[in-house]
Amino acid sequence: MDSRLDEVSQRRGRAHRFAPIIVNRATPRREDSIKRDSIKVVAFNARGGARLDGIIKCLQRAPLAGAEVILLCEADWRHRRSAWREFAAELAAALKMSLAFLPQFGVKRADGEPTALKGNAILCSQPLEEVRAAPIPNRFLHPRLTRMAGGPAGVIARASFNGRPITLGVVHLNSRWDPPGREWQMREYLAQIPDGGPAIIGGDLNTTTIALHNARAVGAGMLKLLREPRRLSDPRRWETLFARLAQAEFEVDGANARDKRTFTFFRAIPRWLRPNLDWIAVRGLAPLPHSARAVAASASFLRRRVSDHDFIMCEVALVSPQFRKLSLAE
Repeated sequence: MDSRLDEVSQRRGRAHRFAPIIVNRATPRREDSIKRDSIKVVAFNARGGARLDGIIKCLQRAPLAGAEVILLCEADWRHRRSAWREFAAELAAALKMSLAFLPQFGVKRADGEPTALKGNAILCSQPLEEVRAAPIPNRFLHPRLTRMAGGPAGVIARASFNGRPITLGVVHLNSRWDPPGREWQMREYLAQIPDGGPAIIGGDLNTTTIALHNARAVGAGMLKLLREPRRLSDPRRWETLFARLAQAEFEVDGANARDKRTFTFFRAIPRWLRPNLDWIAVRGLAPLPHSARAVAASASFLRRRVSDHDFIMCEVALVSPQFRKLSLAE
């Protein structure tokens, strides 16, 4: 890891210490992948990835099938929660995609080498280059994570589509912190993304609009949600991280379905009680109209959910927004 990033992460709290795991595969020679003028992007919190077979089935069926970019949060590696599987690597192999997996936390062992890892990943139909960690500040770690080595970090990479390089990124923000804390995390993450040029980032931003670091905060937060239920479906007014995204010229409106709900402990919870936690943001690219949607994390209604988060997706044109507007106007 870059020594400068290590020093920065040390100042922010727990240091990030793991290098990314990268597996690049040859670019597919399909006609549709060569001629396409847009790419399909999916973001998903896999909750470790224990239900790998079900996740593969979901991603191989419409409307998720054919995704060129998959941004994964909570991708476990040889961890008990993932049934000891190398989830991100096995998913990438099944979908014949390139992989950049960045461990955030590792199970401690006496000799200092971790036996299991937790992190985020980018899967891509094209080879990934310039893969790097983006350490972010953190507080109020989950008790399980305090017993693990490492620290929080997003991942950033670059891939080329039809000869056009695009920056890709995924980050998982802290559900226990408050909106100012998540804004700080997003600010530090965005500061490490190269300036200018097209970019697609996403992940579980945990936009609850409340703090959940102790019982008192949880109680106060639940009252806020009851008084202002709009916080659940559209948290942008209360989560200032969206202002940071806008300042960095990232757009979320066209890349996310309106009034989507992306998290539930189980399907019996009414939709109006589910929060909107997962997001895709694009810069210098145009989301295709009506392509953004949330997709249930189940291969069918009768099948068990593969995660407590749903998939989100959109399609993004490979031309600049300005060029696309001119083309549609002609």
